[in-house]
Amino acid sequence: MPPEELANIWRRYSSRLLLIARSIGEPAEDAVQEAFLQLSRQAAAPNDPLAWLVTVTRNQLLQWHRSGQRRRRREQAEQPSVWFDGEAAKLDATLDAQHVTDALRDLSPDQRQVIVMHLWGEMSFDAIATLMGSSRSSAHRTFQSGIRDMRQRFNPDPTSSLAVRTHE
Repeated sequence: MPPEELANIWRRYSSRLLLIARSIGEPAEDAVQEAFLQLSRQAAAPNDPLAWLVTVTRNQLLQWHRSGQRRRRREQAEQPSVWFDGEAAKLDATLDAQHVTDALRDLSPDQRQVIVMHLWGEMSFDAIATLMGSSRSSAHRTFQSGIRDMRQRFNPDPTSSLAVRTHE
């Protein structure tokens, strides 16, 4: 893959991919780097680079999490206190990033991943369903359920960023 194309994909997707990776587990930064290394070895860019990168990142994280108790303890100790940085830090001013992070951690892993992939990763429910090995409707129901849980926790007004984009 030409370096210019790889650099363009990095600029376009790295922040979203890191946020998605953080919703899956740690060490998110290492998994994102590994995904981009694997992408650099490809002859051509995939049709949907973000979906490809999320798949590679997610698979890498799942593989690392299965590698043993000692590694899991170390990865949990490295977990950052806030997932949101860079572009993702531009959350609605009425929400505190730490509170949102805590609320996301309280959700089921599937709810958390679907919400982050859809809202901050800007992924479609079709792409999420493919990555999660489920149907589009199941991904959408998981999203709606997680958003409902988040709404109950925060009681946001209808213009809140959590209330936006519940449908595609």
